[in-house]
Amino acid sequence: MTMMNDEESGNMELMKTTFPTFILIVLSALMTACGNQYIVNDIKLVQTVGYDIIQNGVQSAAIIANYEEQGAKKLEFYVTNSDNMFDSIPRLKTKLDFPLEYGQLRLALFGETFARKGIKATIDSLIRNPKISRRMQFGVADRDALNILNIPQNKSDPYFLSDMIEQNYKKGNLPLTNLHVVNFNLYGKGRDLFLPYITEEDREVKINGIALFEGDKFKTTISIRDALLLKMLLGNSKFGSITIPIKESNQKQEDSFLMYSIGSKSKFKVISIGPPASVAIHLELDALVRDVPPWMDLTSKDQIPSLEKSMEAYFEKEIQKLVSFCKKNNVDPVGFGDLIRSRSNKWNAREFQEHYGELETTVSAKVKIVQTGSS
Repeated sequence: MTMMNDEESGNMELMKTTFPTFILIVLSALMTACGNQYIVNDIKLVQTVGYDIIQNGVQSAAIIANYEEQGAKKLEFYVTNSDNMFDSIPRLKTKLDFPLEYGQLRLALFGETFARKGIKATIDSLIRNPKISRRMQFGVADRDALNILNIPQNKSDPYFLSDMIEQNYKKGNLPLTNLHVVNFNLYGKGRDLFLPYITEEDREVKINGIALFEGDKFKTTISIRDALLLKMLLGNSKFGSITIPIKESNQKQEDSFLMYSIGSKSKFKVISIGPPASVAIHLELDALVRDVPPWMDLTSKDQIPSLEKSMEAYFEKEIQKLVSFCKKNNVDPVGFGDLIRSRSNKWNAREFQEHYGELETTVSAKVKIVQTGSS
């Protein structure tokens, strides 16, 4: 007979004690995981929604994926009218043979009239749903949302618009505008929210700039080129592009060249908390330059510094113009109010709004051309 020493005996006792506990933990985890699973053939997955104002209330649209055999899916388009947006879901359910699930929702599109009346209630409703991803996208249409969603390319791909917005954030001029950011801008003190502005061109949808909000109400828009300036002010503008005008000293007509942002950094310094407040803005930008006029030589060591100085002057002027436009329209997508609030223990939202139009800003830019796109 083989005798166990004290250490071996202790190990055996430990295994007897811990093994059943381990099995219980594993089974509990499996049961919990199974509890949240659904068979896709027994539910309706909402992937895109739209909201419009109609004469007697709200019109809601939903694009739903109906999964068929072997992973194939058929898109279904539903429209319902209700007295208010809170009643739209119950009314939509009366048209369906399976329960709705919002875990795949990727986009909410607001018609222009709806957005001008305020979107806070809709955002609140989406935030309260724990199944909706904080990465979902939003947009404002230049007409009824239903008209944009009815464009054929959207009806064949329920994620076309959300993918388009995400792609233009990652590789284009759009600042980040997902549910997490929208929630922060909507409820953060001293800042206003902004969303992609969606239009139609030759029966195709396009992002035509940024919709700026005063509170939760759509107020005005800026162009897609100004969207890049806003993106620079808010953070890193990597991959954004813009055409910049330039002319030779003896020229009367302006030429232009294409610039890609390789990376950017913005710094804000509060000079005075006011009122009126005063803020210094400093932009640092690494850029790629290409498609320049024939008279420019990007291999010249003399022309590169001169071009950098021209770009610095351009961005200083354009950012100042963007800030002035925002002040004129009483919208604060940059978050100047939040910046002033962080430097003062006596900050008052109403007082800041009253003097927002008098906000003084100075802009300085430092541009470094790190690539020229020339061989």
